[in-house]
Amino acid sequence: MNLKSLHIKLCLLIFVSVLFYNCNKPGCTDINAINYNSNANENDGSCEYPSNDITINLKIFHYFNNALFSLDSIYKDDFQNNIQFSRASFYMGQPTYKNQSESIIHSSIKYSLIDPSLDNYDFDTISVSSIENIAFLIGVDSVNNHLDPAIYQSNNPLSYQSPSMHWQMGITPESWSYLFIVLEGNVDIDNNGIFGSGESFVFHIGGDGFTARTDNIPLDLSQLQNSHYEIQLDVNWANFIDSINLATDISTHTFDNIPLASKIADNAKNIISSH
Repeated sequence: MNLKSLHIKLCLLIFVSVLFYNCNKPGCTDINAINYNSNANENDGSCEYPSNDITINLKIFHYFNNALFSLDSIYKDDFQNNIQFSRASFYMGQPTYKNQSESIIHSSIKYSLIDPSLDNYDFDTISVSSIENIAFLIGVDSVNNHLDPAIYQSNNPLSYQSPSMHWQMGITPESWSYLFIVLEGNVDIDNNGIFGSGESFVFHIGGDGFTARTDNIPLDLSQLQNSHYEIQLDVNWANFIDSINLATDISTHTFDNIPLASKIADNAKNIISSH
């Protein structure tokens, strides 16, 4: 091979290399991506897309039958006993979302600790918007119920609470449980208009088998705005003690009065409705 031929081939190789370099520009070539590169002609797998996640916020309206519910207010139970709550809270979570055809489209393990002094709760994130109704677990599922609250960050409802929402009566998690429902207060047992000494009620419900699930609650999709969805719910605290005479049924820590605990747990499925 003479020097002239070698020079020609070398020039041709350089020309082809430059042409190849100029023609192949890697980048994101999908116009639907947020980082679309109009100058790229070779997709390098770097495309990024807008999130379809929808943030779920709960707006809770607290009632005792037809009255607004608050601690220290005086109400009547179904047997006309004057009662007053000093503590009220319950766990609500593990939501199931359904569409119009009743197909389950998302379920998570998110929980909120519902308290009558709080109206708004950051609740969940879902990836679809076509939801028609929702159902909740009242209590904590049997897996999370036996985990140590210390594993959660302090802002998680399942972390340690004050006052406590957790029984840790043994050295192994099998004997632990969250308090699913806590109701405490006073009841005018002798109907003299005074909450006297010993006239109190304490309901602490917890343990596997004492959860409840609400019926499907219809949702208003018109509330969906800017990837944010506010679900407005009514909580009727009176339904916890439906058909319970607080002058006679005044205490359960679940396993020391299983019939009463079972009644309260069963009532729990009826406490939530659409606002």
